[in-house]
Amino acid sequence: MTDHPSYAAPPAPVHPAPGQKPPVRVADVVVSVILMVLGGIVIAGVAFFSLFLSMMSDGCGADGACNYDLLGAAFYAALLVPPLVYLGAVVWGVVRMVQRRLSWWVPIVGLVAALGVWGIAVWLMSVSVGS
Repeated sequence: MTDHPSYAAPPAPVHPAPGQKPPVRVADVVVSVILMVLGGIVIAGVAFFSLFLSMMSDGCGADGACNYDLLGAAFYAALLVPPLVYLGAVVWGVVRMVQRRLSWWVPIVGLVAALGVWGIAVWLMSVSVGS
């Protein structure tokens, strides 16, 4: 019998050795791809709905009480910028996946940012119409 306790093997290192990539996180990749696809569906719906924002100009009437420059710029911003913002988030998420870094949160942030840009553009359209 010995008086010293038996020692187990040291635990595996948490961080990879220099020059080695961290292991692939399968759950992170699966969740990231699912969120990217779902966010893409939402952004496609927002882009489709944005086509109908042109009807906001119906409230302008013949008196020309609207700021048509702001209305047009905000319309195109609502139509084009959210898909571009989300596309940038998807590219950033894919790059993070290739680097084997956590990426599940990137499509969520991208979707929130894209919807925020869309909301600001719709608000600017509303201001330009005067309602």
